[in-house]
Amino acid sequence: MNNESFDLVVRGKLALSGGDFPSIGWLGIRGGRIAAISDSALNGEKQIDAGEKLILPGFVDAHVHCRSCEEEGITATTKAAAAGGTTTLIDMPFDRPDRPVNSAERLKQKIDDISREAVIDVGLYVTFPPTGPLDQIAPMAALGAAGYKVSTIEVDPVRFPRIPDGRFVEAFKEIARTGRPVAAHQENQEIIFSETDRFVAAGRFAPLDHALSRPAVAETEAAGRLLEFAHWTGAHLHMVHGTVPRTFDLINWNRSQGVNATGETCLQYLLLTQDALTQQGGRAKCNPPLRTQEDVRGLWERIANGQIDIVTSDHSPYPLFRKETESIFDAYAGIPGAETLGQLLYSEAVAKGRIGLSRFLELVCSGPADIFGFSNKGRLMIGADADFVVFDPNAEWVVDEEKLHYEVGVSAYTGMNVKGKVDSTWVRGQKVYADGQVTGAAGTGTFVPSKLAKKG
Repeated sequence: MNNESFDLVVRGKLALSGGDFPSIGWLGIRGGRIAAISDSALNGEKQIDAGEKLILPGFVDAHVHCRSCEEEGITATTKAAAAGGTTTLIDMPFDRPDRPVNSAERLKQKIDDISREAVIDVGLYVTFPPTGPLDQIAPMAALGAAGYKVSTIEVDPVRFPRIPDGRFVEAFKEIARTGRPVAAHQENQEIIFSETDRFVAAGRFAPLDHALSRPAVAETEAAGRLLEFAHWTGAHLHMVHGTVPRTFDLINWNRSQGVNATGETCLQYLLLTQDALTQQGGRAKCNPPLRTQEDVRGLWERIANGQIDIVTSDHSPYPLFRKETESIFDAYAGIPGAETLGQLLYSEAVAKGRIGLSRFLELVCSGPADIFGFSNKGRLMIGADADFVVFDPNAEWVVDEEKLHYEVGVSAYTGMNVKGKVDSTWVRGQKVYADGQVTGAAGTGTFVPSKLAKKG
C-alpha cells in the first residue's frame, strides 16, 4: 500500500480513457484534483468503496439553456444536472428576459451569478447582435467564453435573433482569431416560415405538423452554408443539434477538405421519433424537430462509426401550460434533458451494445471537454479536476418526471426503461448528489473558462 495520504480515496472500476473493460483501481484526490491513479490501495482521510460499480468521469453537457425559462434558472438546472451525473455544463447565452450575453459586461455579470447560483461547474457560450460593432468578440474570449452561439433563424428579435449571412462572414473572421468555436442554430428561415404559413393557412395545427413544416432540407441547406463560411474564414464551426444523417455527412466531407468542423446531436434525436409528437403533443416539441425512424437509425450508425463528435441534452424546459396549446405552433419548443443525458445514453448505447464504454466517454465526457477547451474536465487523469460519478451499470429503473429535479416537472422521456444509474456525483472532490438527493448547495459550482488558445 502506498503510504502517501490523500483527502479522499475512491475505489471502484475506473473508466480510464480508451478502455471498454474497466478494472478495479484507486483514485487519490487532493485539493479537489486527482493526484494519483493506482491499481493498489491508497490511504485517505475519507474513503469511498464503490465495489464493482463504475467510476466514470463526470459528464460534460455542452448544450444547456439554464435561463430560457424563468421558472427554472441556474440553480434548478444545475441541481438536475448533478442528479444525472453531469459535473460541467455549458450554458447558452439567450437569457430571459431579453438579456442575451453579448458583451464583456454581461458575461462578467453571468460569471458572478454562477458563483452564487450553480451547484456544478459551468462554462458559458456568448453571442453577438445582428448589427453594430463586433468589438466585444475578443474581450469575451479573454474572459474565458467557451464559444459563440448564433442562429440562422429568428427565435426572438432581441434575445435570440437571426444573424444575416454577410454578418456571419464578418463575425466568423473575428471569431477565428480567438480560437473558439462558433455554433449556429442551423435552419433556413425562408423555408420554415413559408412552410409554417402554408400549414396554418390550411388549418393544420396538429402536433405532427410541427415536424412536417420544418423539413430536413431546411437544416441541411443551412448547415452547408455555415460550413462554407467556415471554409472561407478559417473559423471552427461546431454544428449543434444535428437531426438528420446528411448534416453529419456534410460535416465530415468538409472536414476531409480541411474545414475545422465538429458536430453534435442531442439525446432526443436518438431516442424519440416524430411519432412522439402525436403521442405526447407539445411535450415533444423541439427545434429542430424530431425526425423519422430512418433518420434515428442513421444517426446511431454515425455515432458508432465516429462521425458524430458529441451528444448533448439541449436542455430547454418549459411548464406544461407553455407546451400544451391548441395549436402546436403556439407551443414553446424545448425538451428538458439535463438530468437524463448520461444515464439514458448509457442505457441505449452501451447497455444495448451499440457502442463501447470508451466511445460513450468520448461523446459525453472527453469530447465536449476537448472541443471547448476544458483541459481539466472529462477524464480521470492525474491533474484533472476530481469530477466523477459512481455509476451502477446494472441498476434498472423507469423515468418518472415527478421524481426528477426539474422545477417545471416535465419530461418527454417519462416511462422509458433505463439500465444504468448514477449513485453519486462529485465535483472537484465534493459530493453534490447521492442516494436520490442533491447535496450540493448553490455556490458549490464555479465558472470554467475555456483554455483554447488565441490564434495569430
